Amino acid sequence: MKEAYTVAWSFRNRKDILFQSIQSAHDTCPLEVDFQLVDAASDEDTIRSLRKYCNTLEGRRIRICEASYRSSLAEAWNLCMMLTENRWVIFASSDVIFKKGGWYEALKEVSQTHPYVLMNNHAVFCFDKKAIPTMGWFDEKFEAGPHFDPDFMIRASEHGISLANIGNAGYFIHGDEADSDVAKERHSTEVKDRLPMNNFYNEDYFEGKWESSWPGWRDAISQGQTDLPHPPTHISQAKRLVAERDPHPLYTEKYND
Repeated sequence: MKEAYTVAWSFRNRKDILFQSIQSAHDTCPLEVDFQLVDAASDEDTIRSLRKYCNTLEGRRIRICEASYRSSLAEAWNLCMMLTENRWVIFASSDVIFKKGGWYEALKEVSQTHPYVLMNNHAVFCFDKKAIPTMGWFDEKFEAGPHFDPDFMIRASEHGISLANIGNAGYFIHGDEADSDVAKERHSTEVKDRLPMNNFYNEDYFEGKWESSWPGWRDAISQGQTDLPHPPTHISQAKRLVAERDPHPLYTEKYND
């Protein structure tokens, strides 16, 4: 394992904003940082355009992984960690635009002492792969949609993995922050090429793993609310209901099926 960093994106089409995200990262972090892109069944035009575009980023080591089915973010993030030989992975949402330099340096500094570092939230965060043997991978039994990242945070705290939140400090903007109408729409219906936020399978699965005071999203969404209650993120806020399910990547299992 190399003592180095990779910036990773999971994406499904939406190539214009994806290219802006990649370009903004390329312009604001050193060439020594690798880039990795994991597809979730994008169309042929997106993949062809992406490969052509990435060839214009001189000096940057880039890997693109295509997929024939729509994976969840848990699957994609696990694959990002498996594919890179580097120790640290910085995950960026495909609609994050980095507005100024310094974000990489800020994450790098704190990640030397904290295995799990949020830059405000999971739109941009860094994870040290050396923590995986202690706490496991992202749980791929969550489907495409929300709540798998709070599950990961609870498990990190449960196993004593140190998490830091260093804030954004104007380093980036996130698509949902810039387009509140789309954010509202995603909470009530399907939005093309976006992860569904109104499917309650993940909520049921989460509540089957963790007992807490979190009321879930069903009632809030049915009442038209947009300020949805956040799930617990620390073991002090939740009680494990089942023994550790040993979350691990399921690619081999799916391939055999």
